[in-house]
Amino acid sequence: MRWFPRRGVPVPVPAPAPAPEASPMALLLGRDEVAVAGPRVQRLVADRRVLVTGACGTIGSALCERVGRLGPAALWLMDRDGRRLDRLAAELAGRPGTERVMAARADVRDRGRVEAVLREARPELVFHAAGQNELGKVEDDPCQGVAANVVGTRRLVDAAVRHGVERLVLVSSDKAADPASVLGATMRLGELLLQTATPGPTRFAAVRVGNVIGARGSPLTALASRISSGEAVTLTHPEVARHFMTLAEAAVLLLEAAALTEEAETFALDMGSPVPVVELVHRYAARLRLPEVTIRFSGLGPGEKLAEKTFADSERRIRTAHPKIWGTRPAPPPAGLPDLLDALERAAARGDAAGVRLALRRLLPEYRPVRRPRPSGERPLCEAAGPRFDPPVL
Repeated sequence: MRWFPRRGVPVPVPAPAPAPEASPMALLLGRDEVAVAGPRVQRLVADRRVLVTGACGTIGSALCERVGRLGPAALWLMDRDGRRLDRLAAELAGRPGTERVMAARADVRDRGRVEAVLREARPELVFHAAGQNELGKVEDDPCQGVAANVVGTRRLVDAAVRHGVERLVLVSSDKAADPASVLGATMRLGELLLQTATPGPTRFAAVRVGNVIGARGSPLTALASRISSGEAVTLTHPEVARHFMTLAEAAVLLLEAAALTEEAETFALDMGSPVPVVELVHRYAARLRLPEVTIRFSGLGPGEKLAEKTFADSERRIRTAHPKIWGTRPAPPPAGLPDLLDALERAAARGDAAGVRLALRRLLPEYRPVRRPRPSGERPLCEAAGPRFDPPVL
C-alpha cells in the first residue's frame, strides 16, 4: 500500500545517510584493508605443529601472534636473537589458546642447527620469515644478502623435504618481480628454490609482500616527529611510488597463501596501483592535522626503481579462491641451476661481491641491476623497504 500526503502539506524528507568514514588506514593505503583470515586458515592451523623462522622480526612476530590465536598443537619460534626470542616466547605462552610455545635459537644458514630444529619440532607447517630485506644494506653487502636470503632458504627447503613438512611458505618481496637490485634478485632466487625443490610431500608457496605500515621502527613515526618539530622530510624522488600494506594484511596474506597453495606458486595481495610516497606523506600529515610538510629529495639510490610491481611483465596472473589474492607460476629455471647456485654460494662465502653480482646475472636473465651512486647526506625515508628487517623504511 502506498500513502500519498494531502496536497499542500509539506512532507519531511529524510537527510541522506552520511557516507561511511574511511578508516585511518584506508586513507593511508588508498584502498580498503584486507585483514580477516577465512575459515580455511583456521582448519589449516588448528591442532597442527607450526614453525616460524625469523620469529622476532616484524612480520615473523606478527605471524606468531596470529597463528597463536588459531589453536596450533605447538608453535615453534626460531630466531638467532636469543634474548628477543625468549621474550617473545614468554609473551605468547601467556595468551589463551597458545599453550605450547617452544623457542629454538638458530640461524637458517647453519645446516646442522636447521636439521636439529626440524628433527625435534617435526613441523607440519613452516613460515620462513628469516632473512635480510633492507635494500640499501643488501646492495652494499651482496655477500651477506645472498647468505641470508639464498643460502638460508636453500638449507631450510632441503631440510623441510627431508623431514616431511607438509607446507612451507616463504616471505618474499615485490622487488622480486623483474628485479633491479641485489635484494630483488635474492628474493627471486628464493622463489626459484621452492620451484625446483627435490620432489616430495612438501607443498611450497612464496608470498610477495609490499612495504609494511605499522612495523617496528616504521618511518611514519619518524615522519610525524619531524613534521611536528618543523623539520623537512627527505625522500628519494618526487615520482617514487610503492605498494603499501599493513602488518595485519601481511600476516593474513601469508596464512591464506599457505591454505591456497597446491604446488610451487607465488602469491601477492591485490594492492591496486603503487601509492606515490609524496602522496602518502601528505595523507599522513593531514590525518594527524599536522602543518604543511616540507619535502626535499636526495635522488634514487642503487637498485631503486621509481615504482614497484607485484608481478613481472612475463608472469601470468592467476585468480585464486581468495578475491584479493593473485597467484602466478614462474617460468622454468635456468639449466644447471644447482651448479650455478653452488658458484653463487662460494662467491658469497669468500666475500667476492663482484663474483656474486656476476653469478646473479647468470642465474636470472631478468635481473637488470641499477647501479646509481648512493645519495649523499641524510638517509631518505623511502630509500628501502622491508617486511622482515628492522627497521623497515619507505
